[in-house]
Amino acid sequence: MSKHKDQKDSYIDVTSQDFAEHVLNAPQMVVVDFPSERSSSCQIFNPEFAAVSEEYQGRVTFAKLDVDTNETLTNQWNVDGIPTLIFFKTGQEINRIKGIVMRDKLRRQIEGALLAT
Repeated sequence: MSKHKDQKDSYIDVTSQDFAEHVLNAPQMVVVDFPSERSSSCQIFNPEFAAVSEEYQGRVTFAKLDVDTNETLTNQWNVDGIPTLIFFKTGQEINRIKGIVMRDKLRRQIEGALLAT
């Protein structure tokens, strides 16, 4: 069903129905990518997100929420550009990155957020 499962299940696809369970109520930090299948920027970013999500398995949860099919949550979290990454800890937004970010910068952002939580 999902194209992402070839990435060793290093991240999960979330929807409006399970966002609270997998993101807001998660016991560890969650990094949520808000992509669109139609966006070339998101296609460029996908391998970066997948690679880093594999590296941090067990320490950080990674999720994707498709903006095209989850408009309510996209609006609720004020996602006004894609790709957007939002870092959540204990149900609160603790960091946000807009636009394409390469894996080295993404690692630094994750390490900083882990140290701060």
